[in-house]
Amino acid sequence: MSDFIHHPAFGIALFTVLIAWPLWRITRRTGLDPRWALLVFVPGIGPLLVLMVLGHKSWPTLPKRTVRLLKARR
Repeated sequence: MSDFIHHPAFGIALFTVLIAWPLWRITRRTGLDPRWALLVFVPGIGPLLVLMVLGHKSWPTLPKRTVRLLKARR
């Protein structure tokens, strides 16, 4: 049993389980389907996909950005 706990796969599995719940809540708050958080269980590329989707989605709680053009001083 001690060898299982010290194996790197145990740490990766524990991290995945611990990160799935907060991602489930974040995706729900952003208006996405919470099942997007389950992609974290896909080894390697799953967490990257979830972060890419969250990073490129416009979040409903943030105000829209206004672009301010700087006026050239003459």
